[in-house]
Amino acid sequence: MAYCPQCASIRAMLCSSPLNTRDQVGETVNKKKLFWSAFAVLALSITVIQFIPSEPVVIPSRLPAEQREAHRVLNFEGISNFRDLGGYATTQGRKIRWGKLYRSGNFAETSRADQKVLDGLTLKALIDFRSLAEKEEEPNQFAKSSKFKIVEIPIMDGGDNSVGEEIIARFDSGDFSDFEPTAFMIEANREFAKTFTPQFSQFIQEVLKAKGQPIVWHCSAGKDRTGFAAAILLRILGVPDDVIMSDYMLSRDYAIAARQQELSLVRLLQGKEAADKIAILLGVEEAWLQAAFDTIDEQYGSFDNYIHQALGLDDTGITTLRNTLLE
Repeated sequence: MAYCPQCASIRAMLCSSPLNTRDQVGETVNKKKLFWSAFAVLALSITVIQFIPSEPVVIPSRLPAEQREAHRVLNFEGISNFRDLGGYATTQGRKIRWGKLYRSGNFAETSRADQKVLDGLTLKALIDFRSLAEKEEEPNQFAKSSKFKIVEIPIMDGGDNSVGEEIIARFDSGDFSDFEPTAFMIEANREFAKTFTPQFSQFIQEVLKAKGQPIVWHCSAGKDRTGFAAAILLRILGVPDDVIMSDYMLSRDYAIAARQQELSLVRLLQGKEAADKIAILLGVEEAWLQAAFDTIDEQYGSFDNYIHQALGLDDTGITTLRNTLLE
């Protein structure tokens, strides 16, 4: 099965030769020239952008209540898809406290200003769902003064990195004709509900141990593993399914925007078909999360059974989570 392919896989396949036969050598050289020319332009653009002062990061929990929703996505310089889950209403009329639950993409490009803001959030813990390969490719950058605990719960690690290998192999051959990204990601989400239950159980226990103190969890783009983790936690807290799905779908634009440069290079080197299919992998679809929820019902009979039997959360734990995280 697969993890989010937008990190090591995309860069690896961009740097690998997309053509292999001798009579295509000339085309390979031309494509490499195009790649490095595009890379130089992108690098120059990034250099220029770095000299443009960024707006201060707005912390929604510190704003008047009526202004918080508009700033749910925090405007960090180098952290994408960092969101506060506060304000979502439950079926019992309570709301998630602002400034307690955060979900995010990776922290590999945090600026010094970002690091200062992160320290100011007084996080109890930061949970990293990435595989070893992902962490080596894009190591998180935190200030030495950071006091939050880092908890590593790798999902899709070790032998489960076949998605990266498959996509790189397809780029080498240039053949995406029989690759169905939607079916691919639906199966990945089904695996979240089947194979990786112990990891998500550990995640819920870490949230419980935080006792209402701020916590953040992330993977590479903050959309698949992170999205499923957010979805099951919101369900435990009593947030309606339509609201959970809306939060899940917020990742679509932010995750794609964070990888737009890589996607442009894919389009340049491999063409529209490959770029369009990679773009699907970089986004999210309602059917993906729904497949995970359907699998939970198939495996356990109900989400309530999943909470108790799979996640190992008893009624006392559920009550504790709701009392510490809900207004």
